[in-house]
Amino acid sequence: MLKWAIELGQFDLEYCPRTAIKGHALADFILEFDSAVDNKAIVLAEPSSQGNPPVDVREEFPHPWWILHVDGVVNNNGAGAGIVLITPKGHRLMSVIHFKFYVTNNDAEYEALINGLKIAMEVGVVNLIVRSDSELVVNQVNGGFQARGPRTELYMRCAQRLLENFGSVRLEGVLREENSNADTLAKMGSQMDIVQLGQIPLGIQEIPSIPEVGVFQTQEIPQENWMTPIHNYIRMRAFPEDKLQARCLRYQAAKYVEYDGVLYKRGFNQPLLRYVELEEGNYILREVHEGICDNHLGGGSLALKVLIQGYYWPTIKEDAFKFVRACDYCQRFANYSNAPITSINSLASPWPFAMWGIDLIGELPKAKGCVKYAVVADDYFTKWAEAMPLATITAKKIKDFVFNSVVYRFGIPYKLISEMESSLTVKS
Repeated sequence: MLKWAIELGQFDLEYCPRTAIKGHALADFILEFDSAVDNKAIVLAEPSSQGNPPVDVREEFPHPWWILHVDGVVNNNGAGAGIVLITPKGHRLMSVIHFKFYVTNNDAEYEALINGLKIAMEVGVVNLIVRSDSELVVNQVNGGFQARGPRTELYMRCAQRLLENFGSVRLEGVLREENSNADTLAKMGSQMDIVQLGQIPLGIQEIPSIPEVGVFQTQEIPQENWMTPIHNYIRMRAFPEDKLQARCLRYQAAKYVEYDGVLYKRGFNQPLLRYVELEEGNYILREVHEGICDNHLGGGSLALKVLIQGYYWPTIKEDAFKFVRACDYCQRFANYSNAPITSINSLASPWPFAMWGIDLIGELPKAKGCVKYAVVADDYFTKWAEAMPLATITAKKIKDFVFNSVVYRFGIPYKLISEMESSLTVKS
């Protein structure tokens, strides 16, 4: 599926989910069916309308039981949470919250739970029964499911800390039909429908309930960097005004995917690589290069090992090579090779102007003075060339050229090599 999605990305296609048939209908049915099996225990534990303890609890508590219904909704209009707090006498305290920051479905459920617990603490509730139709949130907070992702784990820990502030508290999962009031309020909160809310207070939440989550989002999704257009496109389908840039953005965004608020780079034959900032990338390089299991790898091997560990940023190879060059231990104790880069070749001439090659050129087109030949001498070391035109070739003219152009200017050479009858050797 991933391969076909990238192959078809060049045709500027846009995939839209089918709205008539919900893909999670079967999952919701299984969820509600499992909850219905365990509903007997929930019904048996239902507090009576007079505020007495649950039926299956025989102990006498000094404080009556309160019931809290929470639900979170995320749709095309926005995200919201509905909270219904039922007193022991049956009175209902309702609250609606609209979220102005990005949340997933699970985050909205956790935000509803956390805000509901805070309201119960402000009222002074001691014994509380919390009911939610999210099986994932209920089992994670109760310890049945493991939290996947850093944001989910932070939400779970915050909810568990708030539950410790009550004398007796129980978190139960219910069917959606039994949580209809909170679900309706959550849908109104996502749309900010003030007309239908009437006297129900509407709160607007600008930042997440957990400060750590806000810091985490700021670190993982920076506001100003090269990934901002891609992140905006994946989240909100935001395009640049330029059509060419928008087309290029769609091709580039096909290589990335967002999971639990974190951006990942995907490929054909490799796992998802988590995108990190440059500061965090330097920390990862330091831990891999000189951490507990350090082996002081080279630049290429260090970058490859970081990719195998599941991290990615655009300049990973360049940063890895720079990091290795700046490592003090690598510079002190590296095994340097004294062997030359290429094979050593013997030189024909040991020093400059010691060996000359001399030859005649011609017959050439006649020039001024009827010259039509040329004698040329070339140094083997520096490739310096000397030449003189000749009208006729005589021994005296060759001798005058050697002495005037070679001997008098560069000294007596060690050897003169010519293609004539023999090589001439001149020794000082």
